[in-house]
Parts: sequence; structure tokens; C-alpha cells
Amino acid sequence: MNSNSQPHAPATMSICALIPAYNEAETIGSVVRGALDHVSSVLVVDDGSNDGTAEAAEAAGATCLLQVSNQGKGAAVRRGLAHLCDCAFSHVLFMDADGQHRPDEIPSLVKTALQTGADIVIGARNFDKRLMPAERHFSNSVGSKLASRLAGTTVKDSQCGFRLVSLEKLRPLKLRSRKYEIEMEILLKLCRSGATVAHAPVSLVYDGGKARSKMNPVRDTVRICFWSLFFRYFGL
Repeated sequence: MNSNSQPHAPATMSICALIPAYNEAETIGSVVRGALDHVSSVLVVDDGSNDGTAEAAEAAGATCLLQVSNQGKGAAVRRGLAHLCDCAFSHVLFMDADGQHRPDEIPSLVKTALQTGADIVIGARNFDKRLMPAERHFSNSVGSKLASRLAGTTVKDSQCGFRLVSLEKLRPLKLRSRKYEIEMEILLKLCRSGATVAHAPVSLVYDGGKARSKMNPVRDTVRICFWSLFFRYFGL
């Protein structure tokens, strides 16, 4: 945990799950329904899907914002946050739409936030080499080491998008990411503002030994590392 400020447990928590989605009609319904068992509301940002993702999300109970074309995960997250910053929720729960984040583990993040008072609770997966592709183990290890160094605090899983974050801390941030670097941008800018960090154990979920994520573990890790240096040292 960042020791620059003292944690304070929120008196009450009102949580909206923010889920960016691109062509995830197969899984988005179950993710939304599962999340609604644990949070007040779900906001899905459909990033230009053409497979009925928005319709499936709304049928499952989510509010849905539509991007006209596919602009990237970062652009979708920023669109969702712009909408939520005018709402009365205390926290935003970031989740992926592809089933890699298990809704039944949301209480673990909430419990950690209440116990520690941390501004950011990151889902921390167990990086067992036997259970994940070698390139993803490498990219996650490199990313987490870089994040810890740049953030000035321990970051166990920098690329996990399963996070619970104080909306009060998010509102002042000026974000610019378009793609997968959005998680690092939010993390680094929050830490620079004095936000506190905690971790909650979550499952390592892969489908048939391969991640469903659309992220390219080499190309996108290089991009994330490059932009992280700019976020940290130039305040972009």
C-alpha cells in the first residue's frame, strides 16, 4: 500500500460496474447478470460491436453506451468514466466482458476495500506458469515490475483489469489512453495523486489454455511500457 497517505474506510459503498465490450455477445449477458448480484448498476460501453453485444447487455439489465466505431479499450473506458463522473456512485468496478473476471469474486474486492480503506483494489492473479501461456506470464511479470517501480508501491498484477476504484479519486484525472494502456495510466496517475493501493486474490481464468483476451501480449506490452514512462515522467 502506498504509505504517503492514510487509508480511510468508506462509510457506505455504491458501486457501478464499468464494462468495455467489443464483439462479446456470447459472454456479456452472463457477466452483466453476475455483476448485478453484487453491485448497484452495470454500465456497458459497446465499442463498435457488430454481433449484438449491446442488445445482449441491455437484455441482461445493463445500461449501454454505444461507440459508433471500434476505438479501443481505453477510449471505451474513458467514455464510461465521463458518464459516471456525473453520477452519485462512490466506486467504479472495472471488469472485462469476456468472462476472464468472475463476478462471484466481486465481494473479495469489496471486502478488501472496506477492510483497508484503499482507494484502488486490484485483482491479483496467481501467475502459475503451468496454467498460462508463456508469453502472457512474461508480459504480466514485466508489466507488474515496471508498474511497481513507476508507481512507488507494490503492484502485484498491473495488467489485471478487475479493479475497484474510488470515483472521488477518479474524477480529477485527465485521461488520454485509447487502448490497453488505460489500466496503467489510471494506476500511475492515481498513485501520483496519493491514492492508496491494495490487492485482492482473484482467479486466473483461461479458456482451453488460451486467454480469450484480444490483447497481443508482445505488441501491447511494449506499447503499455512505452506510454507508462510518459504517464509517469511527463504527466501526460
